[in-house]
Amino acid sequence: MMKKIFEQVELNHISLKNRLVRSATWEGIAEPDGGLTEEAYKIYGELAKGGVGMIITGFTSVMTNDFYFDGMMRLSKDELIPQYRKLTDLIHRENCPVLSQIALGGYYRRVPDGRYRLVEPDDMTVEEIHEVKDAFVNAAVRAEKAGFDGVQIHAAHFFFLSRFISPKVNHRADEYGKDTEGRIRLLLEILYEIKEKTPELHVTVKINSSDFTSGGLNEEESLVVCKRLAEEGIDSIEVSGNGTSVSGILYVVRALAEAIDARM
Repeated sequence: MMKKIFEQVELNHISLKNRLVRSATWEGIAEPDGGLTEEAYKIYGELAKGGVGMIITGFTSVMTNDFYFDGMMRLSKDELIPQYRKLTDLIHRENCPVLSQIALGGYYRRVPDGRYRLVEPDDMTVEEIHEVKDAFVNAAVRAEKAGFDGVQIHAAHFFFLSRFISPKVNHRADEYGKDTEGRIRLLLEILYEIKEKTPELHVTVKINSSDFTSGGLNEEESLVVCKRLAEEGIDSIEVSGNGTSVSGILYVVRALAEAIDARM
């Protein structure tokens, strides 16, 4: 039976009035501590009034010491929950479910002089990896308390989790590396614990179909990862790609065209 855009659809734990989903975008309009501005409330209020079936909010960092961008929304501390409750109430008034895209730009380690230094997956301790896992799970718990209907785990676009699962970046020789199963272990652990602690949330993931770089995650391995996520209970998957800017997309299209021409 053919599906229609403007028909109601039931997903795990959420009901959409239509199949139009506003995917997460980067806005960069939050306060330095991750709090919401009036501009943010206005943007999301207008989106909800526009009749979209569901909203996934923009990049929301799970850690306070994530300095990847300025203006990131955050669910890294309990004090921010009331501001996000105001946001979800605003959106729910328009009969629109809303998910928080929980993410990490990069892991920053505090060094002896008090500053923070960006650390790649290969150089992280197991304790630091567990710290990241706990940060994602705690952010999901805060999202539920703030009234979100679900969370989207951001594992795309070469942000932290995307880099962690990419063979281009992760060369660890322990249980968090070596092969596909090792590189996705952290992602699966995050999924397990979010499902355990917030069983009523819809949990989705955003993942690259390809890293679009030599030695990175390719289509075949991405499909393996998605199947593993499905086996472990992910509710839905949003497929993206590493080159999401116009210049990046054009570069990939041009490279593919040149490859095809070379074979002819």
